[in-house]
Amino acid sequence: MSGLPKDFMWGAGTSSMQIEGGHASGDRGRCIWDDLGEVPGAIKDGTGANHRGVEHVEMLEVDLNIMKDLSLDSYRFSISWPRVQPTGSGAFNEKGMAFYDRLIDGLLERNIEPNLTLYHWDLPSELQAIGGWTNPQVVDLFGEYAAKMSSRYGDRVKYWATMNEPWCVAWLGNLTGEHAPGIRDLPTAVRVAHQLVRAHARGSQAIKSQSPKVLVGAVNNLTNPMLNGEATQENLKDLQIVDGYKNRWWMQGMYEGKYPADLVEIFEKETGIFCDEKEIGDVSFGRDWIGLNYYNADVFSGGGTGVGLFPGTTSIQGAGYGTERTDMGWSWTPDGIKTTLIEISQKYPDIPVFVSENGSCYNDGPSEDGKIHDAKRDEYLTLYIKSCVEAYKSGVNLKGYYLWSLLDNFEWAWGFEMRFGLVHVDFKNMMKRTPKESALAYRDLIRSSKD
Repeated sequence: MSGLPKDFMWGAGTSSMQIEGGHASGDRGRCIWDDLGEVPGAIKDGTGANHRGVEHVEMLEVDLNIMKDLSLDSYRFSISWPRVQPTGSGAFNEKGMAFYDRLIDGLLERNIEPNLTLYHWDLPSELQAIGGWTNPQVVDLFGEYAAKMSSRYGDRVKYWATMNEPWCVAWLGNLTGEHAPGIRDLPTAVRVAHQLVRAHARGSQAIKSQSPKVLVGAVNNLTNPMLNGEATQENLKDLQIVDGYKNRWWMQGMYEGKYPADLVEIFEKETGIFCDEKEIGDVSFGRDWIGLNYYNADVFSGGGTGVGLFPGTTSIQGAGYGTERTDMGWSWTPDGIKTTLIEISQKYPDIPVFVSENGSCYNDGPSEDGKIHDAKRDEYLTLYIKSCVEAYKSGVNLKGYYLWSLLDNFEWAWGFEMRFGLVHVDFKNMMKRTPKESALAYRDLIRSSKD
């Protein structure tokens, strides 16, 4: 930890849909994840659309006090678009906006810096009914929503992200269908990928129109594609295509206003759709910071016929790396977060970087002593944070680290089966919160970094 500045920001994150729950309470409008929850088998543990999340709205003060007890410098959260604007257009919901007032004010009262994400996957259902993110009108509505939120909260929130992991929105939501809205169609995914880049530009400009001094960026799950095995010319070409899907499309599109030519060519060849970068708009409003979400490298081996998630690849297949796996089955690749941070810094040396998500899924429950001994999570975090510190010391303009996630919660298509939280939530017993041993270790790390 030596060498880190005292103002290095240590935080944790959550998202609205995962902790606030479904629409059944009547406090918010429907979103595409409510709709997906009504599709039999779409959520692996059978969780329906009207799940309770972890009752964060009802237990706000409890959760704020947990953040203070853990000595967090910052908290990254998302606004539920249908909570503040039930149908995604028209009237805004004062009750919903007042909730985020209480959240933000509660954070500031505890000297915790808010970090706000406008879109973390919970698109209002009414907007999906008109084509969702394929429809340019939704981009315009997103701009109106962004402006309204900025006018409401811009006096108190310094850090803004337009959206979280648009790659997941485009490809997992619209190509594989495992995420909402559950569509399996390549042309749709391509159109969504284009409009999301436009939405970042449009949303950033809207935020700054109301609050010129705030700092706006985007949060992407960037990665370092790697081969576990012999590298051939064909394999390396495929890795470059994967890099285009996961990294270059979003970073070049959102931060430079241009698209990688190889992906534009693939999309046009596969779908007949030409993504015109001239339609992106002015990206200068949304490049104040870069958010990196990183869990593991995308690992492949040769000898395959291409990976369906990356159309255009022809000679690779999915592979693991090493012997360690989280309970999600994800390989440990702590060196990869350092590599990725260095690559970002080399391409965008003047833009501050935050690790906006990093964490691991281990489903440990309470032991006989009532404690949650999540030793594997602790070991994982030690290695990844060490790599982040090494990246900073190598010259990366790294300003902070957000651990994912603060609480066990609704883990998207997995339902409540998978636990990423620092804090254990007893889903069957009043949503009781119990900090895990990793949470206490993280608290001690934060405190020691300020000494």
